[in-house]
Amino acid sequence: MSVALTVIFPVVAQAGANPAIQTTNDYVFGWNQIAGNSSAGGTIGWQFTVASGVNLTVDELGFYDNGHVALDSAHPVGLWDANSNLLGEVTIPAGVSTNYLSGYTYEPLPDSVTLNAGDTYYIGAYYAPGSHDKLIVQYINPIGQDFDSNITWDTAIQTRFNEFQTGLDLPDNHLAPQGTYKEAFFGPTFSFTPEAAPEPATYALFGLCALALFVKRSVNSKAVSQ
Repeated sequence: MSVALTVIFPVVAQAGANPAIQTTNDYVFGWNQIAGNSSAGGTIGWQFTVASGVNLTVDELGFYDNGHVALDSAHPVGLWDANSNLLGEVTIPAGVSTNYLSGYTYEPLPDSVTLNAGDTYYIGAYYAPGSHDKLIVQYINPIGQDFDSNITWDTAIQTRFNEFQTGLDLPDNHLAPQGTYKEAFFGPTFSFTPEAAPEPATYALFGLCALALFVKRSVNSKAVSQ
């Protein structure tokens, strides 16, 4: 008995690192203007969902630097999953970065992070009390930023702004739309490499082929023993 096995896997075109946000549209404010007082710190960012059919490998997290302007202070940036697990964190240093792209400065993650197709994630950056570093603020709907097609912006998120916010924390306070307007803050971002996610049919095919291979080996083993 012979079994011919032909396993066909999807061909994936590897792309270079994609910036999640590709524009720097709308109004720019300093953190001290957003927080309302000089003693308030906080983590601010946005929630997003990965497109279906694609996994994202995140190697870098970024921070808005107002057109390659020197940052007043360092800013931790974090990436969380929907279960509030911190997946990765970097610190964007003060000063002018050499790793700059389209309005944002980036730092590599110690270990890359995989974001799964269809799942929701949070990204946030910490602003210390009194910081004059900038972020983009929008009050329009639809959102005026251009995002990579592999992700969908969901909503703005933040922690409370007060003197007790002394470091990076999960920004789990969702900002609800107000009428036809939708508040959004853009300070943190990330870059990634997309890769086609295996379809369920691929897993089924692999399992079928594995079973056929097992049957073939069992038949050959019995033939040898006889």
